[in-house]
Amino acid sequence: MEPSRMGSDEEIDYAFKVAKAMGAKAVTDEINLETAKRVAPFAEKHGMYMAFHNHMQYAEEGFSCDPILAVSPSIMLNFDAGHFFGSTGIHPNEMIKKYHDRIYSIHLKDKTGPTTGNQPNTNQVWGQGEMPLEDVLLLIKQEKWPIYCDIELEYDIKPWSDSVKEVGTCVKYARQILM
Repeated sequence: MEPSRMGSDEEIDYAFKVAKAMGAKAVTDEINLETAKRVAPFAEKHGMYMAFHNHMQYAEEGFSCDPILAVSPSIMLNFDAGHFFGSTGIHPNEMIKKYHDRIYSIHLKDKTGPTTGNQPNTNQVWGQGEMPLEDVLLLIKQEKWPIYCDIELEYDIKPWSDSVKEVGTCVKYARQILM
């Protein structure tokens, strides 16, 4: 949450209490230094993480997650490898290797890169984009890092399909890589 829309301390504390009661180990929001400073004490109090999600921030000149992670050990990344690749063109494994101990989870999706013809940074059916999904999955498997990998279904679903079928397609794609 942006600091201006986070609510009172009581509301933030309540959100962590509810998330913990539901079995969550992390609460997530858009990556932001001020939010990290504001919510870190609540994450610490509840023995949870605040896992920050990125969109195109890494493509912004001068952006770094280091000051955000420095706020507290309870601050982690909910690293969106697809948005990272789609906006920067940089292989996500560079970030994953560097921050693997500060990545709580990774959003996986297939995308085109930022310089791809007339469809830069565009979500694709898994296996049809340029995002190195196989490299990411195999790195995490090889290193045995305890990082949750989430399928983030963002490509346009054809009228003859639905989200359940498409997630199944993504799972099958990942399984073929990992098995």
